[in-house]
Formats: sequence, structure tokens, C-alpha cells
Amino acid sequence: ELVELGKMYFAVLQYKEGKISIGKAAELAGVSISEMIDIFASLGVKSNVTREEYFEGMKNAEKLFV
Repeated sequence: ELVELGKMYFAVLQYKEGKISIGKAAELAGVSISEMIDIFASLGVKSNVTREEYFEGMKNAEKLFV
């Protein structure tokens, strides 16, 4: 359990420092992206996603469903 918590802590720190993406943090922590987002929210970690990246992602998602 301690090793798993260490992975989680490392992933959170790397994300907070802007060194990795949410996806990479989730991979390192061994959880899904949605679980990682929940973990960040519970710890008060703010998103590193810029407004432009968010809107670009929304455009790409729209293309998938249209």
C-alpha cells in the first residue's frame, strides 16, 4: 500500500510542477484519468490545461461525435 501511495504522490507532484499530463499522471499512479481528476480535486490541485487546449479538445471531441 505504501508503494502505491508513493506512486500517487509522485504523480501528483510531477503534474503540479507541469512536468507531465493528466494522462501520464494517471498512468504512473495506476488509475484511470477520471480517477486522477477526482484525486486532484480532492487535493485541491488545479488543472494545468490552458483555455486554448481545452477548446481545442472540445473541437476534437465534437468531430468524433458528429
